[in-house]
Amino acid sequence: MHRALLALQAAVIILAAGLLVLPLPPHLVERHYADNFYPWLQTNLTSWSNTSGASLFDVLAGAVVIALLVIWGRRLRQAWRTRSVQPVLRAVRTTVVAAAVMYLWFAIAWGLNYGREPLEGAIGYQASRVTPAAVRALAGRATSEANRLHAAAHAAGFPEVGDMPAPLVRSLHETERRLGRPRPTTPGRPKRTLLAFFFRASGVDGMHAPFLLETLLNPALTPPERPAVLAHEWAHLAGYAPEADASFVGLLTALGADTPSQYGAWLALFDHAVGQLPAGERRSWVAQLGPGPTADRQAISVRLDARVEVVARASWDTYDQYLKLQGVEEGLQSYSRVVELLLASGALDRP
Repeated sequence: MHRALLALQAAVIILAAGLLVLPLPPHLVERHYADNFYPWLQTNLTSWSNTSGASLFDVLAGAVVIALLVIWGRRLRQAWRTRSVQPVLRAVRTTVVAAAVMYLWFAIAWGLNYGREPLEGAIGYQASRVTPAAVRALAGRATSEANRLHAAAHAAGFPEVGDMPAPLVRSLHETERRLGRPRPTTPGRPKRTLLAFFFRASGVDGMHAPFLLETLLNPALTPPERPAVLAHEWAHLAGYAPEADASFVGLLTALGADTPSQYGAWLALFDHAVGQLPAGERRSWVAQLGPGPTADRQAISVRLDARVEVVARASWDTYDQYLKLQGVEEGLQSYSRVVELLLASGALDRP
């Protein structure tokens, strides 16, 4: 029995390591995982996790940490009493096996989406559309749309952190249909989390919790930010793992929804587009924003200024390495690709 257990543990570790360093071919991931298994799993797992108002990710993470602390505490006491290194080695083995199990769970539940075929193939990507003039045109359009929609969006009101706005859900499903997804995603109920203090300190807007396919939001988000951030996290839930892909799907979803969602998306797009331009031009575009959008951007800036620099730097550096480990070579720079995807696809030119 002991040998069988050791063999099983070794197999789990080898399988996890193999999956990490030898990714599956993208066409197999797309056909068998993204188009078949994952949509079925997502519908069932998110429907189940939605029944809880609490973050099950918090419960899971807490349970894993407590279990490892208990195991290590016992093994260290045994090592002290027996003056032997064997208990420590057993604790190391247990930790490695636990990490392998968690990685396999992560990969099967969602992580294999990183190995999908590039989004460019589904959006009619044409590199010739991405020009400095096109970026400036997008900045101009975002400026005028943010100015135009501000009053109506604030009059209509923005969703609360825990809301699931029906127009945003309908738009998500329509965006998925246009992108050829086989079945509509079951949206995750936006939940508060015990990680809220970390979100505030690091400047993280939200999180897709992959183990139980939940949606977690930073409660400090300003009202205009909420629709686009929620749509971004739902895009992750729909299987769009890279950040630029999720931003592309999320922004299209928000732009296709109600007025508050559209305003929030254009305000976000303003920063995305203007951020691609030289510093002098940025100041010129910012000066063209009306008082309302300017005040909303300032409120976002105040929220981000509350970050704890050392926490923010450490968390984003860690996430950068995580993205690269999952095959996203650009790391955090992949966030900026959303402007390229929007322009190259011509998605903003469609009615």
